[in-house]
Amino acid sequence: MRKIWSVALNTYRESVREKLLYLVIIYALALIVSVFILSPLSVGAEKGKIVTDVGLAGISILGILTAIIVGSNLVHKEVDKKAVLMVLTRPVSRAGYLIGKFAGVTLSLLSLVSIMTVVLVVMMLVGGAPLTPAVFMAIGLSIIEIGLIISVMIFFSTFTSPLLTSFFTICIFVTGSLSGDLRLFAQKFGGKMMNYVMDVLYFTLPNLKVFNLRHEAVHGLRYSSVEILLPAAYGIVYTAAMLYFAWLVFRRREFS
Repeated sequence: MRKIWSVALNTYRESVREKLLYLVIIYALALIVSVFILSPLSVGAEKGKIVTDVGLAGISILGILTAIIVGSNLVHKEVDKKAVLMVLTRPVSRAGYLIGKFAGVTLSLLSLVSIMTVVLVVMMLVGGAPLTPAVFMAIGLSIIEIGLIISVMIFFSTFTSPLLTSFFTICIFVTGSLSGDLRLFAQKFGGKMMNYVMDVLYFTLPNLKVFNLRHEAVHGLRYSSVEILLPAAYGIVYTAAMLYFAWLVFRRREFS
């Protein structure tokens, strides 16, 4: 456990060096623009709702893009420089190495999301938006979604280049966000083959739409505990499965 934590801390330090503070500045500027520029131009939309909507969407999108940018190169870089040999001979098991990498990237993203949450809370208070539990539930589900994407990224990074890892992970993110709509489109306008393909994609790829609680948070709509617990459990199980598949690939790799 101590060796896994050591890998996680080293990964966290590497991730923080990627100048994540710049993303926080971009996020804060986007919220300021939404409060003082977009709000007056929006007909019939409350200032507070715009701030909440932009803020929650920014946490999710920036978090996922940061995970891909920061994490896509971590495993490949150590393999390319043969540094992974030094780590695995400490000894750290290959499963422990991947778990440590996942924990380190997740820790860095948690730090980023925490800072963005503080910025969002301040801007919501400035914009007069109500701070409801749904806002924090939406952020919590976004964190689970980001963790799932990190696990997908680690899976691809065990056998592809950083560029392909980023490309495949972005494809999974986009397809997972639209899988329900694509399946509905295939049912209405597609043939049997398209329906079959979309059903396979729908049940195989992560359904990222279940982590979206922004609509309820922005408009103050009711939501049940099931809408929180089921997506959370789904995300944790899917993340664990992706890390397991990453280990299956990684344990067969030869390093020389």
